[in-house]
Amino acid sequence: MSTSVSTRLVSLRKEKNLSQKEASSALGVSQALLSHYEKGIRECGLDFLCRASAFYDVSTDYLLGLTDNKMMSDALFDEQEIPQDSEMRMSTVFRSSVYLMNRLSVYGRNYSSKIRTIYVLTIYKLYLAALSQGAVPNHEAARKELAPYLTTTAIDNIINSMIFDGEGKPKRSEQLPRTMDTIINEATRVIEKEVAKIYKITNKTSK
Repeated sequence: MSTSVSTRLVSLRKEKNLSQKEASSALGVSQALLSHYEKGIRECGLDFLCRASAFYDVSTDYLLGLTDNKMMSDALFDEQEIPQDSEMRMSTVFRSSVYLMNRLSVYGRNYSSKIRTIYVLTIYKLYLAALSQGAVPNHEAARKELAPYLTTTAIDNIINSMIFDGEGKPKRSEQLPRTMDTIINEATRVIEKEVAKIYKITNKTSK
């Protein structure tokens, strides 16, 4: 067993903040066997490699040390559903984005470009949030030229102004894929939780 496989098994487990006991239970092996895999004492089989790939949401190539790219790139763009679609993973986020992009492309190339711009602005909002916490470096162009306008509300207004007007919308009767079901359920859960928190704070303030 190569050192990179054992090293990556350890680092991926720690990224998930899991103990060896928790990880071994999820992966369907004994803690002793997982320990041997992580120490490079024993070689893991293909079945374990596939389970570890699915559990840690990384490609088998990454586990084998053939690439530094964790994502399963082929699966990201495949419209066929995969088991991971029912779980809230980064690959689920990417795959739902690809699904929406493909469906919205029926409005034409210009609209497809508009959707990409909306995604860019959404990611930019995350950058601004990270910037406010000092988690990322400032950008020269943003600091000099856009500083007066850099608010998430301003970006929301721009995004809203770019949303299509609803003309010529095609009708689809197909069922939403599991990626979208997972995203919608997670978004609903987060929104309900945060609204309840805000409402509770508001009530305390008003008393």
